[in-house]
Amino acid sequence: MVDAEEIAQLRDSTRRLTNERFRAKAAHWDRTCEAPVENLKLLAEAGLAGITVPEVFGGSGGSVVHAVAAVEEVARGCTATAAFLLANCAACEVLTSIGSPEMQQRYLPGIAAGDYVMAWAMSEAGAGSAATELHTKAERDGKDGWLLTGTKQFITRAGIARHFIVFARVGDVPGAKGITAFVVSADNPGLSLGARDIHMGLRGGASAEVVLERCRVADADMLMEPGSFGRLMAGLNQARVLNPAMCLGLSEEALDLTTKHLQTRRQFGKALAEFQGLQWMLAEMAIKTDAMRLLIYRAARGLAASDGDAPHHAAIAKAYSGEAAFEVLDAAMQLHGGYGYSSELPLERMLRDVRAFKIGGGATQIMKNRIADGMFKRNPA
Repeated sequence: MVDAEEIAQLRDSTRRLTNERFRAKAAHWDRTCEAPVENLKLLAEAGLAGITVPEVFGGSGGSVVHAVAAVEEVARGCTATAAFLLANCAACEVLTSIGSPEMQQRYLPGIAAGDYVMAWAMSEAGAGSAATELHTKAERDGKDGWLLTGTKQFITRAGIARHFIVFARVGDVPGAKGITAFVVSADNPGLSLGARDIHMGLRGGASAEVVLERCRVADADMLMEPGSFGRLMAGLNQARVLNPAMCLGLSEEALDLTTKHLQTRRQFGKALAEFQGLQWMLAEMAIKTDAMRLLIYRAARGLAASDGDAPHHAAIAKAYSGEAAFEVLDAAMQLHGGYGYSSELPLERMLRDVRAFKIGGGATQIMKNRIADGMFKRNPA
């Protein structure tokens, strides 16, 4: 059982940190396409960088519910910084669930201390949503090593990551059965960065290609034997509630900004808040934001309790939140008129950022396939 008062205190302290240290430079990271690396240590000092890392490794030992609350609050001020928390939690989930004790000791303390972030290197030019069709190969090199060859595409945080979780196919084994994953350091010979990505939004994400040219890794760097793709992908369960948690934070921020704007902006001799049509638009924004919150926290509580239905609920939360948040931000911009479209306000940046969440971490349509599959399994003919 997650303590509600504890979550409330976490939310308050994270909001203060965001307002005091992150919010003011959010536009700078977007404008310069730089990653807010300086914020990693601030997150660590607040116990947020390793919020789900077990205490024995220097983390806070929190649950995914704690992580959702923290991501939600940081996203209100700086989406790029909130994305660090998602990355750290996803890496922690994989390492603690399937990584060896030696791997956990090697990587988790550095994550909790804010020394570095890890990047999830799975997507390829021909294997995005169809992850089981990836072509990066792992070939034996002697008795205790592997050579990785392939190119990964759209890898968020590649430009700043110290380590990568690299998915590769062992030999020519087709489909999911041949896939495994390795933890590969950025300074490994044979690993280099290719083209840097300039995206529409999340421009502080340091996204880039990752090129592997006979990159040697040891047996000890393999997370688990091939044929366990399902367990590897379980590392996305937390990401599928932390991704929509960023949608929620952005929507809440937009809702607050719009409520204040309607009360203070006057047209035709009265406040915009007095126009019924605009009231309805605001109400729809509030309804969608509340629905997001309920779906996300239901899924997060389920994951924290190891509920078997939690992955299904996480897919529902992600599918709904990505679509709804974009609609909320779009309505906020419309209600702000020309001010919303101007870079003087954060709404145009927030709208560009939130659009990414209908794609990253599993596209909306893939989530809907996942949801339908869950329904068929629950209700067999």
